[in-house]
Formats: sequence, structure tokens, C-alpha cells
Amino acid sequence: MKTNVKKLSSLSHNEAAVLLLMILFLAGVFIGTMLFGRLNGEQLESLGRVTGSLIDNRLGQTFLQTLMNSFSGAFVLLLGCFILGYSAVSQPVEIIIPVFRGLGMGVSLAGMYSRYGIRGFGMSMVLIIPGGIISAFVLMFAVREALRMSGSICMIIFSDRNIQRTLDHKLYFTKFVILTAILVISSLIDSLFTFLFADFWTGLL
Repeated sequence: MKTNVKKLSSLSHNEAAVLLLMILFLAGVFIGTMLFGRLNGEQLESLGRVTGSLIDNRLGQTFLQTLMNSFSGAFVLLLGCFILGYSAVSQPVEIIIPVFRGLGMGVSLAGMYSRYGIRGFGMSMVLIIPGGIISAFVLMFAVREALRMSGSICMIIFSDRNIQRTLDHKLYFTKFVILTAILVISSLIDSLFTFLFADFWTGLL
């Protein structure tokens, strides 16, 4: 009975951590959208040109180029989480990662809608949101694991208790390998959507 209660408690804690990180991500999306709305006309025009250039380049890329670009951006943050997890004082930086990811997505969505109107909404549903949501969840779980490892190392350094055995480096590495694999699948889906709909969206631009 005690074991079951402990498991339920652990699951509840995990869900709470993911929920908090999800809220931070959504806050980043909201802030990114609001920041875009506060730009003046010249700044909006400049950012709109950048957005248009990025979309044109993406629609003109090969499947492999799109895959590499889709994977690399999120993987840098994933690798950052893995490295930060081995620091005892990196928790504040780890918490910022979902916000940072959300900021980028919010600005991208606002830029698409600002430049292309209702077409931008449809393009976002295909080119940004599917891969963005999956990669965001991957990063949330990565941040959660990094926070756990950082917390354990912090306790080892600053606590009198000997908890050295609680550091499971192999499990930590395995979880990030799994998250990387999921990110690869996400990038494949993202690239496939772009490849399948490239001609359609190019015709609307």
C-alpha cells in the first residue's frame, strides 16, 4: 500500500513539473506575440521581410535540408539541457528554456499572420505548429530531467547527507537519447508536412 501511495505521489509531482513547464512555454508564446505587436511600422516591415525570406527558403529546400534545419534548432536546446543538468546551480537557466522556445514560436506565428493574413494561419498549422508542439514537449521533459539532476548534484555539494548513489548517469543519458529520437521523429514529421504542402503554399504566396 505504501509503495502504491509513493508511486502516485511521484506521478503527481512529475505531472505538476510538466504542467509548470508547459505554462512557462505558453507564457513565452504569449509574450512573443505581444512583443511582436509592440513593434513599430518599420520594425514590422523588416521582420516581415525576414519571415518571408525564411518561408521562401524553407519551401525551396530539399527534404534533407528541411530535416536538418528543423532538427538542429531544437537539438541545440536539448543538448543545452543535458549539459546544464550537470551543474548544481543551473536551475534558473533551465527554467528559462521553455520560455525562450515559446518566445521564438510566438514571434514566428505573429510574423506569419502579419505578413500573410489568414493564409499565414493556415501555413502555421502546417509549417510551424506540428513540429513546434512536439519539440516543445520534448524540451519540457528534457528540462524536467535536467532539473532533477541539477537538484541531486546540488544536494551532494551543499548537503551533509551522502546521496552519491542517487545519481544514475546511465539512466539520465538514456532518457536524453530517447528524447533525441523523439525529436528526430518530430523533425521528420515537420519536414514531411513541408515537403508535401510546399507546392500548394508556394502557389498562394
